[in-house]
Order: sequence, then structure tokens, then C-alpha cells
Amino acid sequence: MFVRSAYEVQKTYDSIGTIKRLSDRIVGIGPINIIGLDGLLSWVPVPGVAAGYSIIASLFILINAVRVRISPITFVQTLIVLSIDAGISGFDGIIPLLPVSGLADTLFQGHLYAAHIVQKEIEKTLYIEESGREAYASGRHKDHLATLKSTRGKKRLVYLLP
Repeated sequence: MFVRSAYEVQKTYDSIGTIKRLSDRIVGIGPINIIGLDGLLSWVPVPGVAAGYSIIASLFILINAVRVRISPITFVQTLIVLSIDAGISGFDGIIPLLPVSGLADTLFQGHLYAAHIVQKEIEKTLYIEESGREAYASGRHKDHLATLKSTRGKKRLVYLLP
């Protein structure tokens, strides 16, 4: 389930970016893209369509966040943002004559925010394709910590192999 190579980390980073663009960056107004599939589906008159998409996209982001071993605090932040987004999507169709929920779902870019949080965490993490146990036993862990401290922008060290 967890990623085991830097290549898989990059693929996961890219797939989270794809969901980010699909959910909240399809339609542009002027120089900025502010509406995505999540917002467009909120105007579909069939109840549950927007909520269903929102839940699937949210689960995709969360599962991939776990796969790249984000920190627990970042996971909670992502979960809060995605819960708000799913809550807004859940109100679509409950009061069909009141377009407030559709407008809120169109303008609130929860998947974008959550994906950005996860991608920033990935960027701040130094992934090592080695077992932590082996690194400690051989003394390479100190070298990895030195690399972490000398690499600009890196704050966390994650060993990819069990």
C-alpha cells in the first residue's frame, strides 16, 4: 500500500495534482481558473451527484496522502478541509430552489486546498529508498539527517522500505 520508491512518490504527487486540477481548475474566468468538475456537478439537478464526486475525489486524496506517509497533523488538516468540502456538496439538492449551496460548492475549492496541503508535505519530505532499520544499524541514518539539514526546504525524513 505504501509507496516504495521515489518514482512512486512522484507519480502520487502528480496524480494528486490531476485531481486538484480536475476538481477545481477546469473553467477559467479571466486570468484565473476557479471552477472545476466539483463546482459544475453542483448544478446538476440530480441529488447526490456532486456529493458522490466530492467523496470519491476526497478519498483519492486521503488514500494517496497515507501512501506517501504524510504527518498526522497534515492528515488532520487535509481531512478537515475535505470534510468541509463534502459537507458543502452534501447540501446540494436538499433545497433545490435555494442556489446557495450550489454557489458555495462552486466557489469553495476544497480539493484544491487539500491537494495543495498534501503536495507541500511531499515537497518538504526527504524520501530515502532504504529501510529505517538498516539505516540505523549501518550508521547511514546520521548521513541522511545531514542530507536533510543541508537540503533546502526539506523538513522530514521518511524511509520507504520496511
